[in-house]
Amino acid sequence: RVIEDSINRAYINTIRAAERFIYMENQYFLGSAYAWETDQKVNCHHTIPAEIAEKIVEKIRADEEFIAYIVIPLHPEGDPATAPIQEILAWQRRTMDMMYKRIGHALRQQGSAAHPTDYLQFFCLVKKEDEEDIPEEL
Repeated sequence: RVIEDSINRAYINTIRAAERFIYMENQYFLGSAYAWETDQKVNCHHTIPAEIAEKIVEKIRADEEFIAYIVIPLHPEGDPATAPIQEILAWQRRTMDMMYKRIGHALRQQGSAAHPTDYLQFFCLVKKEDEEDIPEEL
């Protein structure tokens, strides 16, 4: 089976070519399950998160300034209380955890006092409702 992967390859090439920062917006920022501490057999193996973490690790080892800004929604589209959305959020947490641990490990190896969030930051955009838009039962 042939899978069209030009967008994925473009992301990877762009990440690898980044010199000072990465800015990315994505509704579903998850992947690289093979590197998670748990659930490594989950079918979520695209490598974008691991590529970003590896780029940051390379910059830490080269003692160069670098930061990745990742913008994601507070929760994916849909009812956040449903099992599928909760599963996506759990995978997203595992993805972030994997990235921060790799960066933290590289910082410790370099003897750096920096924090992983000095190199990787996630921002969650939220649409705040007006009071009259909130259902009364809440």
